Amino acid sequence: MSTTFMQSVGLAAAMLASTSVFAADSEHIERGRYLATAGDCVACHTAPGGKPMAGGLALASPLGPIYSTNITPSKTHGIGNYTLEQFSNALRHGKRADGANLYPAMPYTEYAKTSDEDIAAMYAYFMQGVEAVDAAPAHTTALPFPFNIRASLGVWNALFHDATPYQADASQTPEWNRGAYLSQGLAHCTTCHTPRTTLMAEDSKRSLGGGEVGGWYAPNITSDAQSGIGNWTVQELVQYMSGQPVPGKGPAAGPMAEAVDHSLKHLTPEDLKAIAVYIKSVPAV
Repeated sequence: MSTTFMQSVGLAAAMLASTSVFAADSEHIERGRYLATAGDCVACHTAPGGKPMAGGLALASPLGPIYSTNITPSKTHGIGNYTLEQFSNALRHGKRADGANLYPAMPYTEYAKTSDEDIAAMYAYFMQGVEAVDAAPAHTTALPFPFNIRASLGVWNALFHDATPYQADASQTPEWNRGAYLSQGLAHCTTCHTPRTTLMAEDSKRSLGGGEVGGWYAPNITSDAQSGIGNWTVQELVQYMSGQPVPGKGPAAGPMAEAVDHSLKHLTPEDLKAIAVYIKSVPAV
């Protein structure tokens, strides 16, 4: 393994053992900013007209609106008192600092694929690169009984959540693995593009085969030539994710347009190509 990788792992381990905010270098913070952009955190945690990451956006669900929380480093209303371990638990296990379960509208089921070192970089960014907003969102989530009992999500997690970080596939190229890591993890493509079962879990047999997102339909993005993206080239997918027009293809709209604007178009060309290579390889649905 490279010296840089081992240093990153060592830093992540040291930070996980810490119970207070650490002083990270600017390079680590900027890497966290990039990763948080890949995760499109700002899209869900910023209300219209509100300050970035201060929460309050209503996320539509079949059970009622779920309001995003303040994830700025505010010590009164945000996550400023979170240790790295608590931050990691939120991303990987869907657990708040007080141990309560988060609703899976927060895509921790996908963020769990993120490596320890990348979570550590995101923690550095959120604690030192985001402006603290010392105000609570105007609305809080109030789902009907029994869904307001967060402890019941422990059963759901036991049935449907795999908290194991992404494991590289040795039979694939580094580029493919990078695309899989981002697509399955921070970019959380399956969250929107995979249909749900009656228990609101992703239907793994139809992964990326198209799903409902609020009042929108996220289309099939498997390699199916008729209803999917089987006839798209890798370069066309890169152009689309970059926010550039693709001849003969419609532009991104609705939540996908937001994902492009807030997240995808800010990724490096190499990462966009890796995502495209992986998506093109997904079995047709």
